[in-house]
Amino acid sequence: MSILPPYSVLMPLAPWELPSILNDALYSLALQSLPPKQVVVSCDGPPAASLNPILERTTLPTHLVVGPGNEGVGPVLARGLEACLHELVVRADADDISLPERCATQVAWMANHPRVIVLGSAIDEFHGNPSHLQGRRIVPIGSEHIALQANSRNPMNHPSVIFRRQAILDLGSYRSKPGFEDYDLWLRVLAVHGRAAIANIPESLVYARVGNAHLARRHGLNYALAESRFFWSCGREGLLDWSHVLRALVVRIPLRLLPKPLLSWVMGKVTRESPGEESFT
Repeated sequence: MSILPPYSVLMPLAPWELPSILNDALYSLALQSLPPKQVVVSCDGPPAASLNPILERTTLPTHLVVGPGNEGVGPVLARGLEACLHELVVRADADDISLPERCATQVAWMANHPRVIVLGSAIDEFHGNPSHLQGRRIVPIGSEHIALQANSRNPMNHPSVIFRRQAILDLGSYRSKPGFEDYDLWLRVLAVHGRAAIANIPESLVYARVGNAHLARRHGLNYALAESRFFWSCGREGLLDWSHVLRALVVRIPLRLLPKPLLSWVMGKVTRESPGEESFT
């Protein structure tokens, strides 16, 4: 095997994260078959005192970036990305678990596909214990399918991606688009660099923690209004055709107002497979 390039990990951290959950996320990075050269933990305000022992005890080459707080995910990730030292950047959430071969697989893939700017994968979702998987959040495979899905919904699983730092910075990095920071970024990548710039692989490389709070953030009138503002801004900026904007609003907004159990069922049918099923290609 040829020598693979070094990479940074970019992990946003909310002050209220539980120490045990953060510990699991960092431990999964320490177990990578291709270890990270740098782990940037970008905090939305000073981390809680209970999190400091976890951050101090890890053997990872961790760099802590602390913002003023209450900024939201976009500014937190943008600040963290500036602190990354390496061209390849792996995104990891503080409540998810990366499989041991995740980073080696993605770094090798990016090394062999220099035109690709962003690479994602499927993720397996769990509640409580990663040994009890709830399902697989699948992704479109191939540039045509990715571009087609991007017209109406996010074609990537954000906690699974790796990307090229300078290309993302040149596009303006993450922006403040509450709830849609990553979708906004992928649309700008597609608009500037074309379909060949984004790819997905079908296998799952991440165990993602989900629960009632995960669904609650994507439900209700406030989220429906935020989603409306986001798609409207995509039309104004030319990131989406107005026909796609209007179609998305007509289809998606009523879903956010459904009772939570019904919304959960619909989302499961559209984006997820049951445990043990194969991802589509």
